Amino acid sequence: MKKVILLLLILSGCSSANKKTLDANSSSSEPSAKMSQVVLRPLKTVKLENGLKIYFIEDQTLPRVSLQLLVKVGLTQEPKSLDGLNALTASLLEQGTQKRSATVLADEFGQIGTEVSIAPGGDFTFMSSDSLAKDKEQLLNLFTDVILNPAFKETEIYRLKSNIKASILKKIDNPSSYTDDQFDRFLFGEHPYAKDIAGDLKSLNKISKSQITKHYLSWYRPNNSILAVVGSLTPEFEKQVISSFKEWKSRPLKSEIQKVVPQVNGMQLKVFSKTGLKQTQIRLGRMGVERKTDDFLTLRLANEVLGGGMASRLMQKVRDQLGLTYGISSGFDFRKDKGSFSISTFTKNESAGQVLQESINVYDQFVNEGVTEKELAAAKSQMIAQFPRSMETVDRFGYNLLVLEFYEIPTDYLNNFIKNVEKISVAEVNQVIKKYLTVDQLKVVIFGDESKILDQLKIYKPEVVKVF
Repeated sequence: MKKVILLLLILSGCSSANKKTLDANSSSSEPSAKMSQVVLRPLKTVKLENGLKIYFIEDQTLPRVSLQLLVKVGLTQEPKSLDGLNALTASLLEQGTQKRSATVLADEFGQIGTEVSIAPGGDFTFMSSDSLAKDKEQLLNLFTDVILNPAFKETEIYRLKSNIKASILKKIDNPSSYTDDQFDRFLFGEHPYAKDIAGDLKSLNKISKSQITKHYLSWYRPNNSILAVVGSLTPEFEKQVISSFKEWKSRPLKSEIQKVVPQVNGMQLKVFSKTGLKQTQIRLGRMGVERKTDDFLTLRLANEVLGGGMASRLMQKVRDQLGLTYGISSGFDFRKDKGSFSISTFTKNESAGQVLQESINVYDQFVNEGVTEKELAAAKSQMIAQFPRSMETVDRFGYNLLVLEFYEIPTDYLNNFIKNVEKISVAEVNQVIKKYLTVDQLKVVIFGDESKILDQLKIYKPEVVKVF
């Protein structure tokens, strides 16, 4: 089954050098001035009998080809006691196939000046590789070998486990990443999103080759994947792609169990204490929403005002006016299930309590009073100006198509992006703020030296966890 879709990408008529980000006091009421319709990109889709959907996106401007595969497997498909199983499985794909050892595989990718990139995530796993157009047949041969014929050799499993364990142990030395992980655990509780993608030391020790193979056979299937082939394509190469991937065997997929995300009643604060830390990391937030929500763009505009850029309320108050931090931001992590909303910052130990309270004050005022016309106009200008960056290369366009397909978002999201942003009103933004961002359900994680910061936080009655 084939169909051709012409996607109209709406890009800015201004060069990036001339783009200006309006501040919160801008009076501009026409954020989309000089926007024009400049690109009509052809897109062909093919659905194979084994269930694999393929996007062919031709772009002859450069002599290169890339292959991008999204597999619908992440944290929610892992057995509860085998945290890190998917990341280990995904990472092992490039550590040798039935035909090639890890060394040979790396060498052959290197001979065409490339490598394979594999990124396991919370919702899905993304794989990609690219080469010059003259090497596209070899690229296809190597890429399909990685996906269809993994070896999962015991020696590679042992080596990779050791590397992952070492990286987990080193996380404590990166305060920002460590705090992010602890915030997810605190917020999501028993939900899979609470887990570290890499797993933990205890769960990694349990994972066997048979469990890796079972996970691969259960989820790394064509009927659970989407492929984008982009670049300098020919009809002959498209036929080669179809021929190569039609050999991938489909299997019935397991039914996905929907896990309940815990609710929060009242603000809760947890302090992770490590002696000797010179700065304090602060995360506060609450449960967010799923990517598929109709309020996606409206929430993005709201967040732009609160903490999405240099002119945001959080930056203006906590950094510019009070000088308490070098940076503070907020954001939604939109996912398949409900993701998170969080405010992230850091400060010197002496001002940890003040930064937390000021951040809460800004958030509380934002929720209660909403945004202004001027703030919304500036947020719209910023979002519209940034939109072309997500479409400026054919690879980014391909990636966006795969992600939209995964989250069940129609492709006309791209066509109508600017129009839909422009028509959002202040009343609509303030309505979704009230709907999703209540103050009484915040969870707070702080990573610092308790001897320096605990007295400042007593009012919140924190739980203290000593890291070591």
